[in-house]
Amino acid sequence: MPPICVYRRSGVHDPALRQGYEACRRATRATGEIEYAVSLLLPPPLRIATWALYGALGTVDGLADTAAPSDGTSDATGDARAERLEAWVSAFDADLRDGRGSDPVRQALIHTMLTWNLPPGFLHPLFEELRQDIRGRDFATWQEWRRYSTLVNTPFVLRAGSLLLRVAGLSAEPEAIAAGVPEAAVAWQTAVDGVYLTDALVDLSDDLGRGHVPLPQEALDEAGVRRADLLARRSTPAFEEMVRGLAGRARGWLDRTPLPPVLHPAVGIALGAYTDLYRLRLKAVADAPAALLHRRPPLPRSARLRLLLPARARAALAWGLFPFPVRPCPLPEPAPADAPEGLAGAEEVRSLAAQRRPIVAPTPHPSGARPPQLPAGAMPRHVAVVMDGNGRWATTRGLPRTDGHRAGADALIDVVHGALEAGLKYLTVYAFSTENWKRPADELHALMYEIPQLLRRLTDDAEPLDVRVRWAGVRARLPADVIETLVEVERATRDCTGLTLTMCVNYGGRAEITAAAAQLAREAAAGRIDPGAVSEHAFARCLHVPELPDVDLLLRTGGDQRTSNFLPWQATYAELLFLDAPWPEIDRRDLWRAIEQYARRTRRFGSVPRIPVPDQPVPVGEQGAPAQ
Repeated sequence: MPPICVYRRSGVHDPALRQGYEACRRATRATGEIEYAVSLLLPPPLRIATWALYGALGTVDGLADTAAPSDGTSDATGDARAERLEAWVSAFDADLRDGRGSDPVRQALIHTMLTWNLPPGFLHPLFEELRQDIRGRDFATWQEWRRYSTLVNTPFVLRAGSLLLRVAGLSAEPEAIAAGVPEAAVAWQTAVDGVYLTDALVDLSDDLGRGHVPLPQEALDEAGVRRADLLARRSTPAFEEMVRGLAGRARGWLDRTPLPPVLHPAVGIALGAYTDLYRLRLKAVADAPAALLHRRPPLPRSARLRLLLPARARAALAWGLFPFPVRPCPLPEPAPADAPEGLAGAEEVRSLAAQRRPIVAPTPHPSGARPPQLPAGAMPRHVAVVMDGNGRWATTRGLPRTDGHRAGADALIDVVHGALEAGLKYLTVYAFSTENWKRPADELHALMYEIPQLLRRLTDDAEPLDVRVRWAGVRARLPADVIETLVEVERATRDCTGLTLTMCVNYGGRAEITAAAAQLAREAAAGRIDPGAVSEHAFARCLHVPELPDVDLLLRTGGDQRTSNFLPWQATYAELLFLDAPWPEIDRRDLWRAIEQYARRTRRFGSVPRIPVPDQPVPVGEQGAPAQ
């Protein structure tokens, strides 16, 4: 099928977006011979998603491998490659926040991530791998090598595999499925290790050219191979025997690849072809081990065709008998030329599940108040709220403190509706802190009852309203039913894309940062990362919700003026606003007024300020009257 037909059948009609997917297709074909061949066994929507993911990674890998200054000279220094990589990753993060790519490859990648609802942070482990490639990494033992594979490769494989799981009709996260079947999790990890080891052998010549040996020292010692001989590209009988042994090990790992019976039959055919092609590549490696020191071994054309032609016929028959169950996500209509910037961003690109699910509009406020109409650039993307004052509100009315928490739940539901009306993308609320365990036992017991009740209310409302609920916090000391409810709500709303509501339950900001630092320290001690080159991206991926963007506006109710250990990493540059009213007295109109105040503030980030919105409040009351 010609590429133009593939794009048309995938619902991709915009010429600029087609250009991006075409660039990814060419990159996949050039750098991923097996991945490109298998992509042709998939229906158009999955095919172009494969091109976007693999093609973009191939493009970034090329930036990390070589640097090409504008003057045409060759500059392969680590610093130059690192600068090019960081520039691309920074541009990708900025483009993802805007919902559109500033170059064709990033545009296709972001479109795929938004279409399939892939988490923003799932590519960062691979970006970190490229950083390690630039700096050069060495493994002393097989254990270190496999730990690195588990840390970097497996998350990407699971996330990319979630596309196939959705075709199979499975809505759970792939990690959750693996966790529920430990044997399958081990088998999948072993298969990923097999692919990783195969790629290490195939790319040996390129790695040696950068002065890097991608195999653990333990493997060299067992075979009697000297590192100096490898770097000098000297083939020895010991080296050739080692390569054959490693090819056999990788083949054994690939032979354990599980094919769940619940998968769509055509997906099973594609996965089977993928592992068969890797076995074919391993045969080419074992047949000519000395050649690995100088070039990548090609796949034998005749053997590849004998494998792929029957697979294509079987896959076409399977897709015909069992049609692709998820229709492609159509692009939004092009925005008018005079439309405000941002109207064609992430907010308009829905996930496939959201396209198929009817979305219920938020309930209007009884007063008839409407949200402020602000320019796209003046609207905060992420608002965080310390919901304080529930107990004091109840006490002043002669009520039990638990009644205040119930009233606070009602206030949160109304604020969620208001956030949707205003077009807010991220709302994070402080529901229960790690310090709250100091409260009286009867209040704690009531809170542990009320939190699941609130979560169930959110589940009933969130999915029709297109609200995705996330949990930030730790499991320690939480009752099992609270944990189960949090996990279930996350699972039930995972395909929603309108508003991301993060519930901070049993959360402490210092504990989150300490845990992230401890994880990085463990990785550094194991040799998986260079402690002298830890980046903000590497640190952020260790937080509770890595894809959570920085907080723009932090709002606290109840009269106190402190942040109370709430999101210290994410709220570094947040605008702060403190309200005297306790949380149960808050409704969506207070959120809208806070957003208006945010829009009138000047945010500098240590640099030149943007032009603020004129200091003229936008009415949020009925018929233009200020809301009371």
